[in-house]
Amino acid sequence: MTNQINDVAAELGRRSIARFAGLSTFMRRPYKPELDGAEIALVGLPFEFQSGRGSAKLGPAQIREMSGLIRQLSFHGVAPFELCDVVDAGNAPVNPMDPKLSIDLAAEFVASIAATGAAVVAAGGDHGVTYSAIKGLVGDNGPIALIHLDAHPDAYDDPFGGDYIHHGNAVRAAIEHGYVDATKTISLGIHGTRFIHEDRSWHKDHGMTLLTIEDIDRIGVDGTLAEVRRVVGDSPVYVTFDIDVLDVPYAFGTGAPEPDGLSMKQALALVRGFQGLDVIGGDVMEVSPPFDPSGQTALNAANIMFEILCATALAYAKKRDAAAE
Repeated sequence: MTNQINDVAAELGRRSIARFAGLSTFMRRPYKPELDGAEIALVGLPFEFQSGRGSAKLGPAQIREMSGLIRQLSFHGVAPFELCDVVDAGNAPVNPMDPKLSIDLAAEFVASIAATGAAVVAAGGDHGVTYSAIKGLVGDNGPIALIHLDAHPDAYDDPFGGDYIHHGNAVRAAIEHGYVDATKTISLGIHGTRFIHEDRSWHKDHGMTLLTIEDIDRIGVDGTLAEVRRVVGDSPVYVTFDIDVLDVPYAFGTGAPEPDGLSMKQALALVRGFQGLDVIGGDVMEVSPPFDPSGQTALNAANIMFEILCATALAYAKKRDAAAE
C-alpha cells in the first residue's frame, strides 16, 4: 500500500504545477474561452451596479485566486472534473459606463456558452448579474426553478423609479421576464434589517416560498432541504448564492453584510443537499475584495462555487449518460 501511495504522489508531482505557481484559473481548470467541447464552463461576471457600497466587480479575480486551494474531490467524494469536462471560459465583457448594455453583454456571453450545450457556473459581480446568467442560460427554454440563498429578498422594485435591473431585484426580474417560475422558486436564509414592512409581499403574492434564517434554525438543514425538494421537484433548477447570506464572520468581504446569517457549515450542508436535483448551473455573487484583502470571503465563495459545480456535474453527467444509452 505504501508503494502505491508513493507511486500516485510521484505521478501527481510529474503532472502538476504547485498551487501557488502558474496563472490563476477557476479551480486550476484549463483556460479555454473557445470551450473546445467542454461540458461545464466556469466564468466570471465582473460587473456591479452603483447602488451599493462594494466593489463586487473585482470578485471574480479574487475568487479565481483563492479557488486554487480547492482540490479534486469533494468531502463526500464527488469528482466533478472526472464526471465532466470542466474549463475556465473567462469573463463576460461588460461596459462599466452602461449598466443596461452590460446586462445584455453578460447575457449574450452566457448564451453563447449555453448554445454549445455546456452548463455554466459563475462568479460575480453583484447580484444583478444573476439575471444575465439566467437569461443567457435559459433563453427560450424557461421557465425554470430557482434556489436563491440570500440575506435579502431581491424582489424590490427600482427604488429610484427607473426600469433598471439591479442587485436588489434580479430574482423578480427573472420571474417577470419569464425565465423563472415563481411557484418553483425558494429563497433561503433571509435575515437582517429591512427597508419596508412589505419587502416580502411580492414573494407571497406570486406563490414563491421564503424561509428566513429563523425558519432554517427551527427546521434544520434536513427540513430545509425537504422544503427545497418539495418546491423544486424534478424541474431544471438554477442555484444563486449571494455571499451575504452568510453570517458576517464568514463574509465580511461583501457590500451588504448582515449579522445573524448562515454559518459556512450550514451553507455547505445545504448546497451539498442540492445534489440529485436537476441543477443546470448556478453562481456565487457579491464578493467585494477591498473589504476583505485576506481573501477568506473569496475562499468561502470558491468552496460554495465548487459545491454548486459538484451538483451541476452530477446532473449533467446523468443526463448525458442517459442520452447515450
